[in-house]
Amino acid sequence: MEQIQWWRGNLPAETNGFIGRESEVRRLLELLAGTPLTTVTGVGGIGKSRIVVRAARERQEHHPDGTWLVELSGERNGDLLAHTVAAVLGLPERSARSQTGTLVEFLAGRRLLLILDACEHLLPACRDLVTEILAAAPGVRIIATSRRPLGLPQEALLPVEPFAAPGPGAAARWTEGTAPEDPRAERTPERSEPEKEPPEEPEEPEEPEENDALRLFLDRAGIVAPGLETTRAGTVAAARICRRLDGVPLAVELAAGWLGSLPVERLADHLDDHFEVLHGRARIPRHRIARAAIGWSHELCAPRERLLWARLSVFAGGFDTAAAEWVCGDEHLDDVPDLLASLAERFLLVRVPGGYRLPATVREYGRERLALLGEEDRLVQRHRYHHLDLARRAEADWYGPGQEEWAARLAFSMTDLRLALDPASPTSVELAGTLWILWFCLGRLNEGRYHMTRAIEAAPVTDPGLPRLLWADGCVAIARGELELGRRRAEAALSAALDWGDYAAAGHAQLRLASGSLCSGALEDVEPRVELVREYFRRAEAATVSEPLALVTAAMAVTWRGEFDRAVSVLKEVQRLCDARGERWARACGDYVLSIAQLGLGRVAEAAEAARQSLDVKWRLRDATGVALAVDQLAVIAAVEGDGRRTARLQGAGVRLWATFGLTGFGSEGMSEPRTVAERTARQLLGDETYDAVFAEGYEADPDAAVAYALH
Repeated sequence: MEQIQWWRGNLPAETNGFIGRESEVRRLLELLAGTPLTTVTGVGGIGKSRIVVRAARERQEHHPDGTWLVELSGERNGDLLAHTVAAVLGLPERSARSQTGTLVEFLAGRRLLLILDACEHLLPACRDLVTEILAAAPGVRIIATSRRPLGLPQEALLPVEPFAAPGPGAAARWTEGTAPEDPRAERTPERSEPEKEPPEEPEEPEEPEENDALRLFLDRAGIVAPGLETTRAGTVAAARICRRLDGVPLAVELAAGWLGSLPVERLADHLDDHFEVLHGRARIPRHRIARAAIGWSHELCAPRERLLWARLSVFAGGFDTAAAEWVCGDEHLDDVPDLLASLAERFLLVRVPGGYRLPATVREYGRERLALLGEEDRLVQRHRYHHLDLARRAEADWYGPGQEEWAARLAFSMTDLRLALDPASPTSVELAGTLWILWFCLGRLNEGRYHMTRAIEAAPVTDPGLPRLLWADGCVAIARGELELGRRRAEAALSAALDWGDYAAAGHAQLRLASGSLCSGALEDVEPRVELVREYFRRAEAATVSEPLALVTAAMAVTWRGEFDRAVSVLKEVQRLCDARGERWARACGDYVLSIAQLGLGRVAEAAEAARQSLDVKWRLRDATGVALAVDQLAVIAAVEGDGRRTARLQGAGVRLWATFGLTGFGSEGMSEPRTVAERTARQLLGDETYDAVFAEGYEADPDAAVAYALH
């Protein structure tokens, strides 16, 4: 399947075959064509998400601004809903406005499809956000999945029911023979009573391809037990399983997951016995079928698998093997990787890019078992300390070659990081501050302010992590344009750090004061502050990305004063520091400033090379602001070279990039002046009509093509 560009959507690839649901997909497509909001409802495990993703994929060409899936099953804080959606869309958080307002403004005028998956935990927040989006963005279509409707007047509903259960005489075309019994079958206690005889078949049995529940069972059976053979009676047993599970897809998948351990006839008998013990002969309500099947699967699991399942329930989102070992492993579970693979084979875990996740209903069951085991508090604490360790390692390694990997890893763990940032947690102060690279370097400024403000309000003054938290919050405040708040935070951090002899924190705080001076125009204060930054880091013997970043700040100040030679000298030092460690993010920031300085000296080729280097890294790190600025700079360089067509095309591409990523300006007035001059030059070279035509070519190019052209 062709991969969608990251700026055009994020629909996941189908990992297993899509079975049935043709009528539901067709009906959803009809609703999408004429309704701004459709909520797909149904019990847990019914397959709502699969239906929505399949329909959304078929409608991609109707949504030129992308098709976006926002998974909410692990989210619990409605205050962060707009942040979660913005992060999925790649919308930079660069404004001091509310995130909801920024998001709604970004969506106005766009034509995209937004999927809010598993809204039932955040219904009030989802109602409010959807109402605002639909009022301001008529080109946006929204699909919600939820166990309950949102309750909005413009909402169309698509209820999803289980598959029709196969009739009593369902048969199959499987090869005659008997399946070899897997050695793991010994996990199930032997039956004391004789095996049940399969029911008699009618004269014209139903074929499996005529029933979606049975098709699903057979498809998943082929995954867990390739080459499986069974008798005709075994196929009747498979149909009996699907009937007992009332055609609920998750329940059917879980049953099929055990065919690697038990013959299908024995599996059907075991399921019948389990359900009869719990429910007798009474029909189980549909909304309880999935839970009953989960309980049955839990009974079939080995004790160590059950224990891992329960412990994994502390993860709200995705996790990798290392995280599962860190949080869940101990002397009782020393083979976590093997157990993860076993649970995934039985569809109790879903494999996702980067690791695994628990289906929501499976996670809920596991959390109940964890509480019964009396381990909930201990595992929650381990979960928090794991994510603190993750943040520490990300900060330490950020000054190195693994920035792309760490950016992806932090994004993958974001749902669980939010859980660990609970201000009631003893780790929240250090964690919120240590994640400054996520808030500042990776552009989640507004969410960072939310978490850091709560942590500051709850922090005792004796907490050793407080200076870091204060300077990190000051860093984000300055980046959002809140210069006075940023100055106060940095001064408080500097005072506390010096009182405690924490020179690393003092250096970071002083850097934020230097940044504030730069942004406020007090250029003469920047270099002395940067010298103090470097002195504090030397005292602390700290190797941090903030050292080259401090030099970039100093270089910006001297560049704005027109001292281009000095700027180039400082930025060459930035390159030396970064290259020695394989660091790219701070160097890319420096390369952008270096391009401006080199151009100021008339070194056009060197300026172009520096701008291209900055663009390449910013694109890889998905730094939308950095990408747009670098393209603008390359347009200015093209104008200086007298290439009007390249100038016009790059300026068109630049405008498209600013608009695509929801950026609202071209920086300060001084930074936008070169662009205006470049446009005037290109118009003189080409004439207005040709300039406008070539500009339109650049504007119509998608971001991938625009960046490729700029890098050429």
